[in-house]
This record gives sequence, C-alpha cells and structure tokens, in this order.
Amino acid sequence: MLGEDFHKTDIESSLKTKMPALGIDLGGTKLSAAIVCDGRLLTQPIQVPTPLGSDSIVKAIFKVLSDFRQEHLIAGVGIATAGIVKVDTGEVIGSTGNIPGWEGTPIRTLIEHQTMLPAYVENDANSSAYGEFSAGNLRDKKCLVVVTLGTGIGVGIVLDGKLYHGPNWVAGECGHLKVAMDNHRLCTCGLFDCWEAYGSGRGLLATANELLSTVKPGQSELSDHGQDLSTRAIIAAAKRGDIIAQRSMNLWHEHLCAGMVSIAHTLDPDCFVLTGGMAQFVDYPLLRELMSDRCLPRIAEKLEIRESVLGKDGGMIGVAQLVLDDIATRV
Repeated sequence: MLGEDFHKTDIESSLKTKMPALGIDLGGTKLSAAIVCDGRLLTQPIQVPTPLGSDSIVKAIFKVLSDFRQEHLIAGVGIATAGIVKVDTGEVIGSTGNIPGWEGTPIRTLIEHQTMLPAYVENDANSSAYGEFSAGNLRDKKCLVVVTLGTGIGVGIVLDGKLYHGPNWVAGECGHLKVAMDNHRLCTCGLFDCWEAYGSGRGLLATANELLSTVKPGQSELSDHGQDLSTRAIIAAAKRGDIIAQRSMNLWHEHLCAGMVSIAHTLDPDCFVLTGGMAQFVDYPLLRELMSDRCLPRIAEKLEIRESVLGKDGGMIGVAQLVLDDIATRV
C-alpha cells in the first residue's frame, strides 16, 4: 500500500512539472492574466480593471482564477505585482501609490489556502526580468539586467540564474539612483534627481518642457500643445524634424545612458534588456554608442543591449515560469 502511495505521488509530481501555470500581472490600472507554459502564452491575455482596495483586488484575482480553472488544468498561480514583495512568504510589504491599500496583503497564503494550488508572488519588474531570462534565450547569461521603461523605471537583476532580491527585498530599485546633485527634479519617491525623474517617460516630458521654456512661441510645434504635451507628441515631432523635440530625445538618451552606466560599473552585466512602453522609442545604435563612450572599455567591449522579445507579456510569462520552476524544485 505504501508503495502505491509513493507511485501515485511520483505520477502527480511528474504531471505537475508538465502542466501550465496561470500568470497574473497586477498593475495600477489593469489586471492581466493568461495561461503560460514553456515561456509562451497558451491563451490570449484577458484584462480587467484593477479595483480599489485590497479586498476588492483579492476578489478580482479569485474571480479570474476561477474562470480560468473552468477551462484549464493548471499547476499553480504566479502573480506579478507592483510594490515590494517578501518572496519567501508571498506578502506585499511595500505598496505603491498606484495600488492604494495593497501593502500587507498576504496574497500567496490566501490563494494557497483557498485553492490548494501552489502560488508565487513577485515584484513586476523582477517578473519581467525572469521572463526575459527564461524565455528570451538568455539562460546562459551570468548577470542579466532588465530595465522597464515606462512612466517610471523598474529594474530586475538575474544573477547566476536567480533573481537577486537583497536582504530587504528591494534590490533593483535602480530608478532611484541619483544622477544629478543640484536638487533640480523632484521624483515621485520624494527624493531629488533620481534616474527615474530623467530617464523615464515622465523624465522625457520634463526635459521637453524645460527646453520649451527657453524658446519663443512658434519656434517649435511642441509649443502648441501647452499643458497637454505628451511623450508621444514629442516623439512624433522629433520624427518630423522639430529641433526642440529632437534635442529632447537626444537628452533623454543621455539620461537613460547615465543610469545604465552606473549599473554596468556596479554589476558588470553580460546584457541589458529594455522593456516597457518607452523601450520601443529607444534608438539602440545611439544608446550603444553612448554606453561605449561612457563605460570602462573592459565592460563596454562585450556588453549587449537588447530590446525585449516579450514586451508587455513579460511579467505574466516570468511569474508563471517562476511558479513552474518552483514546483519543479519541490518534486
């Protein structure tokens, strides 16, 4: 009888390592979810608005999970979330202003107790980093740095195949590297002159507005936008040859390079991968040239800089792969 129990356990363990997982990406405005296996989406992602408050978010997650389980047999659930996550317990220990009230939510425990499925909870930037590492043919890299460029800047670091979290679970908050010393730009974190205040989409907008303050109306098409100026308007104007827009984009690349150089000199990475909504607007030959000029030669000569292959799906894919890899280590 004991032998039969062991045989049953072996079969169940083997099946679990071949089953897909549900990946959920929780952001400030929307919750996205899809079935993932072997680093790719098996279903089209579904999206629902992120509700207000921890209890409502938990209910939304359980609803999405329940809906998927009606159609799919899954091995576990991975949740990529904004904020600081204590990964060994799956608790959100540092919330973000985009998700009020989320701090203190023991989401992993809630899922595992109610569904009896293994769950894995990770910071969204870290999840994207692991997705690129596991699904982007980058498992051979000893040190991979994934930079998420959006309204802000997030960074995930994969060292020797594992995400690096630090003793306080906040490693990778590189968006708050200090890149200037004159208290010129206030960051959303409350500190001045963080990399995020210059190298993000918000930073590009700030740079353009500063340049516009030095020119007369009519000298740039960006002047017509007034308070409605957007990053997309800047990028479009630059393509049409507007001098202020082009200068803004060039400075944005300089600012982006400044943070990456500091990371490169600290970690000596094999590769940077850029992802997020602003990554598509990066001039990669220009950025590589800037990095080569500003890095120590020993670092610059072999440093790779790539655009993401997963895009907006990186968080879902990464965190789903994390739960699948975690299951594989248990069986």
